[in-house]
Amino acid sequence: MKMRIHIYLIAAAVVLHAPASFAQATAPSPAPSTSPEPGETANVVEFAIRGTSFGSGSDQARFMRYRDLRDGGTLDLLRFTKSTDAHVYNLQADHLGYRDQRFSASANNFGKLKASFEFNQIPLFFNEDTKTLFTAEAGSSNILRLNDAVQTGLQNKTLPYASVDGLAQPFDLRLKREVADFKATYSASRAIDLNVALKSTGKTGTQPWAGTFGFSDAVELAAPVQTRTTDLGLGVEWAGSRGSARVGYDGSFFRNDVDTLIWDNPLRITDAAVGGPLQGRMSLWPGSNMNTGSVSGLLNLPARSRVTAYISVGNWTQDNPLIPFTVNSALPAISLDRQTSNTQARVTSMNYSFNSRPTSDVSFTARYRSYDFDNRTPIFKLNRTVVYDTTVSAFADGGTSPYSINRKTFDAEVSLTPHRYSAFRAGYTREQIDQNFRSFDTTTEDTLRLSADASGISWLMLRAVYEHAKRTGQGFDQEALDDIGEQVSLRQFDISDRTSDRVSLIAQVTPVSAVSLNGTVTAGKEDRGATVFGLRSNDSRAYSLGFDYVPRPSISLGASYEWERYTSLQASRQANPGPQFNDPTRDWTTNGADKASTFNASMDLIKLLRKTDVKLAYDLSHSEALYVYGLAPVSTLATPVQLPAVVNELQRATVDVRYHFTTHFGAGLVYWYDKYAVNDFASGTQTLTTIASPSFLMFGYLTRPYTANTVSGRFTYYW
Repeated sequence: MKMRIHIYLIAAAVVLHAPASFAQATAPSPAPSTSPEPGETANVVEFAIRGTSFGSGSDQARFMRYRDLRDGGTLDLLRFTKSTDAHVYNLQADHLGYRDQRFSASANNFGKLKASFEFNQIPLFFNEDTKTLFTAEAGSSNILRLNDAVQTGLQNKTLPYASVDGLAQPFDLRLKREVADFKATYSASRAIDLNVALKSTGKTGTQPWAGTFGFSDAVELAAPVQTRTTDLGLGVEWAGSRGSARVGYDGSFFRNDVDTLIWDNPLRITDAAVGGPLQGRMSLWPGSNMNTGSVSGLLNLPARSRVTAYISVGNWTQDNPLIPFTVNSALPAISLDRQTSNTQARVTSMNYSFNSRPTSDVSFTARYRSYDFDNRTPIFKLNRTVVYDTTVSAFADGGTSPYSINRKTFDAEVSLTPHRYSAFRAGYTREQIDQNFRSFDTTTEDTLRLSADASGISWLMLRAVYEHAKRTGQGFDQEALDDIGEQVSLRQFDISDRTSDRVSLIAQVTPVSAVSLNGTVTAGKEDRGATVFGLRSNDSRAYSLGFDYVPRPSISLGASYEWERYTSLQASRQANPGPQFNDPTRDWTTNGADKASTFNASMDLIKLLRKTDVKLAYDLSHSEALYVYGLAPVSTLATPVQLPAVVNELQRATVDVRYHFTTHFGAGLVYWYDKYAVNDFASGTQTLTTIASPSFLMFGYLTRPYTANTVSGRFTYYW
């Protein structure tokens, strides 16, 4: 870790101390939270000290989640830019010393060389109240052990299952992602640029994981994570008056230092052919490589027309050692067809486009895209397999099924502007997907788009859009469903036949320069009439309203409200192999209804009071998800117990006051109020009251509410 950070700092120093040959002007620096007036200065440094108090029973980890909001002081913000007519240097930093710190640097000398570097940390705080009976074996974070006395007592039923809750030890469940990103472009001449990009993303920590020996014996585990993805991009670009061309290479390399997970079985202390194994084992994310070469070009044509082309060919490989079929020594060993995965695929992508505007009133665009994933992995032959490390069973397929897919998409659009106050567009898209080892060999979707705009009117903007799409499948293969034990009338949602319609209307009215009103209305309907089992329909409705009021530069107010509703219908059959499999009296359905509403309001008073900026904001999000179960008209199933709605509500109010003592120094105070309310029957405290539930040993990762009051003092210097 220290070595990586040292390398990152050296890279940043190289960027900042680059010679005068650095090129390309940087993008404007993001404004600080209380930025100076335009034109005053580009350099800012801000120190902040923050403290948060929580309501009783608050879930502090959920409040932080992807942020580090611990109490204390920090260099919270730095923006520094130095520029001349020949070059510009830029340095930025945020929240230094915390788990979500970020810093970046760039140096540019116009027309010759440009370079930038960024280091960013992103925490993920799952839970601080989790606890577990498992401990990592010394020197092996991927081997999770239980106390032998606990295993023996649970196996012999001398230790009550519910009593193990008190034996668990607490721990923090968290991840951290570190991203280092370097980019540079060297202009060898006015027409030729050389590009290089290097990005390294590392993940460390633990995350929730599930291990199971069947439905009657499952455990929740804190799986160790120690991965790194390295992305490399190289390119040569040529640009002239008639067009441009590029030749590039892209590579992506994933490595996992913990590629196997082993954990003790809480109900067994010895291996048994019938009772189950003393431990479980599974593979985690395997290392892989991707190498891709690409060629692209652009050509300007007469009549204000342009063509572009992009072709890439990639090779994906993975060759990791395979683990045996079972870790249960009481079961017979099954020989592996090969010792490593030996997976490989050839990926070919193409993208062509033609754009033309022959007259000021007419424009035309056509695109063709192709993506071919050619799976060249040799079939792994097997006649037997092991289920949950407890049972040896036959594998009827006789081997694996290397899935391949080829997607082709054609898209065309024409735009007509008969006069300055209106514009009309019509578009058509055809997507065809060929695949193997799916119930349909080919799916084809045709989409028609129509839109009309009222434009060129200073106080009014209107847009109406209508889309109609129809997807059909060809080459139905019943065996593809038989092989996985499914009903042949099942239709998988991503390839099932469907017809969908969607309409939307967008409006913005500005009756006077200080007032702006906006609104949207959308509705979508999706029907899958050929589906018996699976997703049958999926519909949506939404609208939004908002306004902005800016009577003068020092005063601005705004508010918006958005409402959304999504409904769906799914059908299934509760049946075991045998007579139940074809019994329609065992059919059941799920009606889903999700609603969400969001309200935002804000008011900024900039220098309305002498030397003082005041910003107020309030946000409210509320969502409800309800699932209603239904039965066939004549049913042999028990009447289902309906579940309550899952409710989430998040409120946040902020008051931000800044006083400018001088043009170079300011101080401010910020108050945040955050409240999260939740009612989730699946993972709430009303359901999961212990880590030891029947058939499931958990670690207490719950969904809980929180109330937080945060005060932050800030001191800012501008120069």
